[in-house]
Amino acid sequence: MYKLILANGAELTGFVQNGTNYVSETKVDESVFSDNLSTLTITDGETEMIMHNAELIQQVHYPNANPPGWYLCFRELTLEEVQYATLMGKIDYLAMMADVEMEE
Repeated sequence: MYKLILANGAELTGFVQNGTNYVSETKVDESVFSDNLSTLTITDGETEMIMHNAELIQQVHYPNANPPGWYLCFRELTLEEVQYATLMGKIDYLAMMADVEMEE
């Protein structure tokens, strides 16, 4: 069984690995991942993988798969994606401080 340890220390347990997916018997509330994947540790108690700046790609229910359940898949953001998000955050902050409306 695998355990996911989120950036805030929260632990989600009871996952089975299937390829690059982690399978849960029950649906996981995706809000627990919001702003909480700066580090994601995935461990089976013997080995561990640490992802930095991760994101949940998807959670899909496959009731007829082997094993059946909710499949979660994560990926690490690229350096460019992290830099872009940081830059956009700074631009948004400057626009807010200058009381400038930014178009989407």
